[in-house]
Amino acid sequence: MIKRLLLLALLVYALPAAAESLLITDAWIKNLPMAVPVRAGYMHISNNQNREVTIVSLQSKSFESIEIHQSLEVNGMMSMRPVDTLSIPAGASLELAPGGFHLMMMHPLDELIPGQKVAVTLYYEDQKTQLIEMEVRK
Repeated sequence: MIKRLLLLALLVYALPAAAESLLITDAWIKNLPMAVPVRAGYMHISNNQNREVTIVSLQSKSFESIEIHQSLEVNGMMSMRPVDTLSIPAGASLELAPGGFHLMMMHPLDELIPGQKVAVTLYYEDQKTQLIEMEVRK
């Protein structure tokens, strides 16, 4: 009986934390030769909460730094610019994909291999964090 109560208490305690995270799917990193100093990262982000969630930074032990970028067409020319934050409105989704928002993953610290999982931490405006895994793909 005590084990069941303890399990129930743990589930109730863990439920709010899970509900406050974004749903991240299809998170992956484009594999390139080690001589190339940056990698692009992509994912689908869903915010199933009833409030906007803002990602203010990302970090991984596999890269010196990670920046959020957006590709834009300006006067017929494609350009890329850094973005300070990514805000996902309540009930909305955002696709990080080639030609739009994406991650610029600077200076890999080790060689990455297709199929490898890379841990990345998302930092939110409200000081919370979320650990995700991104798969290295060809």
